[in-house]
Amino acid sequence: MRKFYWISLIASTVLLGDEHVELYGTTADTNGSIATVTGNPVVLYKDQILSADTFTYDRNTSIIEAKGSVNIFKANQFHAMSDYSRVDLANDTRYSKPYYIFDQESGLWINTAEAQTCKNDIDLASGALSGCDSQDPLWKIRFSSADYNTDNMWVNLYNARLVINDLPVFYLPYFGYPTDKTRRSGLLIPTFGWSNTQGFHYEQPIYFAPQNWWDAELRPQIWTSRGEGMYGDIRFVDTPSSQGSITAGYFKEQSKYATENDLANFKHYGYGVKYQHKAPLREWFDTKLEGESGLYINGSWMNDVDYLNLQHSDETLNTTANQIMSRLNTYYSSEDNYFGMYIKHYQYLDKASNAQTIQTLPSFHYHRYLESFFADHLLINADATATNFYRPEGKNAVQGDFTVPMTLQTALFDEYLDLSYTATARSKVIGFYGNELPGETGNLYNQGLYASLDHTVSLSSTLIHPYDTMTHVITPSISYSASGNRYYHGYYDTYRTNGECIVGSTNPACEFYTLNEPSDTLSFGVNNYLFEENKQLLVDRLSQNFRYDKQGSYYGELQNELEWEISSAVSYYNQTAFNHDRNRITKEQNTLRYNDGIVTAGVSHYYSDELRNNSPMYASYWTADAAYQYNHDYRIFGLIAYDYHENLLKRSEIGFLHTQRCLDFGIRYVQNRRPLLTNANGADSVDNSYIFITIILKPIGGSEFNYKLTN
Repeated sequence: MRKFYWISLIASTVLLGDEHVELYGTTADTNGSIATVTGNPVVLYKDQILSADTFTYDRNTSIIEAKGSVNIFKANQFHAMSDYSRVDLANDTRYSKPYYIFDQESGLWINTAEAQTCKNDIDLASGALSGCDSQDPLWKIRFSSADYNTDNMWVNLYNARLVINDLPVFYLPYFGYPTDKTRRSGLLIPTFGWSNTQGFHYEQPIYFAPQNWWDAELRPQIWTSRGEGMYGDIRFVDTPSSQGSITAGYFKEQSKYATENDLANFKHYGYGVKYQHKAPLREWFDTKLEGESGLYINGSWMNDVDYLNLQHSDETLNTTANQIMSRLNTYYSSEDNYFGMYIKHYQYLDKASNAQTIQTLPSFHYHRYLESFFADHLLINADATATNFYRPEGKNAVQGDFTVPMTLQTALFDEYLDLSYTATARSKVIGFYGNELPGETGNLYNQGLYASLDHTVSLSSTLIHPYDTMTHVITPSISYSASGNRYYHGYYDTYRTNGECIVGSTNPACEFYTLNEPSDTLSFGVNNYLFEENKQLLVDRLSQNFRYDKQGSYYGELQNELEWEISSAVSYYNQTAFNHDRNRITKEQNTLRYNDGIVTAGVSHYYSDELRNNSPMYASYWTADAAYQYNHDYRIFGLIAYDYHENLLKRSEIGFLHTQRCLDFGIRYVQNRRPLLTNANGADSVDNSYIFITIILKPIGGSEFNYKLTN
């Protein structure tokens, strides 16, 4: 009865403020105010559970001492172990030695000689931490002291030394990291590099997360032999249906580097905006419209291509092109009608000025959705667009386009054959404004009007034949389009008559001429599909056009597209175009891929031999990639891109990645060609070779070092 009395007394009388502390055990002895509990004793304190070989509790001082195999569990957060621990219930402090704590969310452990805990703060003596097996860790970080806030879930290490296989490799006077995935402000993992022409490179990202609906990242960088600059991103979610980002950057070249490389600009700068909203009318203006609305913005501007080249230390990640297109699209769609507005802005980075580049500012579009009459035998829809073509220097134009197709259709022979007739009415009107370019003489720009009525008759069928394990679907079709009446007036009549506006014309007035000579067209097509257990194994699309005009008839190109799942691991894709007049293949793409979960590989070849301005334009381009998962820990990979026509290696890469539970280590060698803007000819390129070394200490993170050799 005495033992049970002390167990009940201990379990029920320890009360500090609003906090209950309960002690349980099979054996309890007392000596005045001190109770000793043994026999698998357990202490329940706040959201923690303590176990040990022995607990002693002093009612006068409210101190609990735990001895032997002390374990402390905090719900869904950490597990701590020690040989001895003293808990001051009155002051909410705890002292432990030695001390081992394992964070349950991050998988990191910390081992120290002793630890002092006060509420949510844990002060740690010298020790080590790692995310690897604690018995023989592959890597660990030693420190002279540390502190851990279990509420903020943040660890600070002082005099941190990274040790890999007992070899010290790096030192930081201070290192801090979170133990959860909560967004918070701070320094991100830096990147380092070395270039034989640009010197040592260091980039230190800084992350800001002041509120849960937006964040920002600044990326200051320096090349010791080239210059310094900064890029930044702001990301935001302003409504439940939208998100966006703003990017800007600036880089200043050292005069010596810019002069030696004949760069067109000593400063590179630009900006970009991305935004999409799935319901702007409803959420911005609180409209009660039943239809859908949307807004999409993807715009950018820069003074030259090196703004793109310098965005990342790894230039192979940068997408560079001579043409940058910015877009703004917005629309409203109801059950019957669609309204849209589109803006397109082009910037050519290989031009000193884009003042004469034609922009679409803006284009308005109306579409009347398809309506059916007489039991779906009559189908009608309509489109209308109004486009403003603008440029700061030169003539501008406003163009209207109207299209109304009307289709009569029916099924024949017990629905084995579908027959349709379509009459398509089109009209186009154009007017001009603004000043002509210097040197333009005569009346080049007159208001123009164009109208046409074309006719198309089509026959098609869909035939399905099931087999034991497969299903074959074939859809043959044939159609004949007859060019009907035409009306030309003003601008369209002038340049149709003199035939000047052909492909390659240098007449500036022809930049707005988009008409083709009328011709009749006979089209054949057949599509084949093979399915097995509702999975598509093969699809083949074959088409052939024959055109008829005043010059007679001629063959269009024979085109075929094939997608073939040869097996569960092998797939093949082919696209081919054959020109009958030239008796040769003018375009072909072949891609063969293999993936069995261990080996992934692919080879692709693109070929074209087309006529532009009556001159053949030849291209032949090879790409290949492969990866081998040697085992769970090792992966070897590589790729190559080769321009056969130019005899030029565009890019090559080979490397390996070693992955363990607590560490990723990789090395890759990359050769890459990137464009740049010079004074010599406006557009040029440079060959770079890289060696990338990546180390990721899981789950803390890691960094990448690269060495760049420029030819």
